[in-house]
Amino acid sequence: MPAAIAIWIWCCAYLNFAGWTLAALHELNPTGYAIALLIGFAALFVWRKKTIENFPPRVLWPKLRRRFRRPFPVIFLLAAVLIFLGGALYAPSNYDALTYRLPRMLNWLAAGQWFWIPTINDRLNYSTTAWEWIAMPLLALLRSDRSLFLINALGFLLMPGLLFSVFRQVGVARKVAWTWMWLLPLAYGYATQAGSIGNDFTGALFCLMSVHFGLRARRSGRASDLWLAGLAAALMTGVKLSNLPLLLPCLVAVWPALGHLRKNLAGSAIVAGIAVLVSAAPTVVLNQAHTGCWNGDPQNLAGIQVKSPGAALLGNGLLLLQQSLMPPVLPAAQKASQRLDQQLPDSWRHTLKEKFPRYYLTHLNELPQEEAAALGLGVTLLLLTAIGAAVCGLGRAGSNRGMMAVMSPVGLAAWVSALFFMLKMGSEADARLMLPYYPLAVIPILLLPAQNHLSRSRGWRILIVLAALSVLPAVVLSPARPLWPGRSISEWLARQHPDNPALRRLATVYSAYARRNDALAPLRAGLPGGVLKIGFLAGSNDMDYSLWRPFGLRQVEYLQIGADQSIHVPDDVEWIVVKRAAWQEASNVPLETWAAQYHARIILSVPVLTIMARGEETWCLLHIEKN
Repeated sequence: MPAAIAIWIWCCAYLNFAGWTLAALHELNPTGYAIALLIGFAALFVWRKKTIENFPPRVLWPKLRRRFRRPFPVIFLLAAVLIFLGGALYAPSNYDALTYRLPRMLNWLAAGQWFWIPTINDRLNYSTTAWEWIAMPLLALLRSDRSLFLINALGFLLMPGLLFSVFRQVGVARKVAWTWMWLLPLAYGYATQAGSIGNDFTGALFCLMSVHFGLRARRSGRASDLWLAGLAAALMTGVKLSNLPLLLPCLVAVWPALGHLRKNLAGSAIVAGIAVLVSAAPTVVLNQAHTGCWNGDPQNLAGIQVKSPGAALLGNGLLLLQQSLMPPVLPAAQKASQRLDQQLPDSWRHTLKEKFPRYYLTHLNELPQEEAAALGLGVTLLLLTAIGAAVCGLGRAGSNRGMMAVMSPVGLAAWVSALFFMLKMGSEADARLMLPYYPLAVIPILLLPAQNHLSRSRGWRILIVLAALSVLPAVVLSPARPLWPGRSISEWLARQHPDNPALRRLATVYSAYARRNDALAPLRAGLPGGVLKIGFLAGSNDMDYSLWRPFGLRQVEYLQIGADQSIHVPDDVEWIVVKRAAWQEASNVPLETWAAQYHARIILSVPVLTIMARGEETWCLLHIEKN
């Protein structure tokens, strides 16, 4: 496993290095990537020959058969098969990816370089880029998004081994570590993102890799282990700025071994330079240069920066509690959300409304979904049970580890990082954004003496199996990648029972997810075949992804809004797509009036559903008659 993880880290670092280099050379295109990949494969071949014997490793089939006779590996294997199947059958529908991560990749490819994109959707610019550079060769060379799920799906297979290594190196008992190495990846947040293109899972994987190699370097004394720990930590920050606090446990893990860097100062200096380039540092510098603020949002237009630590802790605590206790199926999700909000004290509601405005953008879902899922009910209850058992003194007698549970430096550092996150961030999706934090944050709980006592209990083992099995409904019934005829059955049920709001919502959810990857297809269908550039005007959380198809041939131009609310359309743009509600907010001139003034004609006007909370919204396709 260490060889596979090392190759994973080096490959991801190389793709980030290659992406920034090709962008600087204005060669961000399929040809540039073909050359970069040839160089990378050649370097990997030489490195493998010199450093790794018997790679790929010989498969020990008897050992595998013995392992997969036990329930936890079998459940994990079944979940992995379902995850790969869902990813292969369905196009990605992760909303953030379709809204800004994939569109900005297409913008960069069209320009042949990274550039600050003139758009109202600021996330195209100020968000970090590590996942994008990893995915870019697949999008550039294949001109398709169907293989992008492999980044997370393959990483999912590495997670159990990484968890076991980290848990054992910090002192978790072998049996406890073995159980949780299979159980934790089956938490809803990881399982739902493993088949998607969400990047929270990617950050969790890099965090584990950094701690794994940091702890390993203490024993091996090898500079190469330190390099891998540093590169993984850098990539972790390059995936998302919200992962920055996790540098603390990564540093704690590697700190005693840092002196070994002197064994190869030249190599260490080179790797340090690469680590800076693949980290969040380039994005931070570019944000500072373009906006005057390191995070790219100096006026906090996104509302994520909460200036009241108390309000942040209150809101994040409530959101974390709700999403962590999410069951595999919750039919009355909307009523449950309303009931929870009504039960809040008036002072809490006032504080959240005033100082944590994004708290009310979230709600419970009928099924765990990748946009909001955290650990889930099963895993959370097991952790709470272990804490309760420890409080009651279970397993304390005869334990020679005493207070080791609260003395794990890596675990304590993870709790400090998580607390810092919860005091600063104010997103409705913070329970999901914390996915990279959970694997290290559970370490103190796994070190409790009660864990050993519970592991000998038959009832505890049954509960763990049930918790592991509870992920299967979430994977099979997932609206993003249903492994049953969810759309057809739900629509049939809605027709048979038109007065049932729950069935109508179920049908709408499955239908919306089925169309999300290409939500604006009806508008694109109205375009002549030779149109290569399309004007676009919508809100800051709307997706233009559909209009780029076919990838590599068509380009989207974001229309600029003047200080006088005038809409500027470039001379080479004859076709524009407009979201009517966004137009009304951007201009004081009605769309029909503007169209008459600029010799434009509304060709199509269609309702589009992308987010359930917003309902159907009207989009228009216009053609401008050029002289």
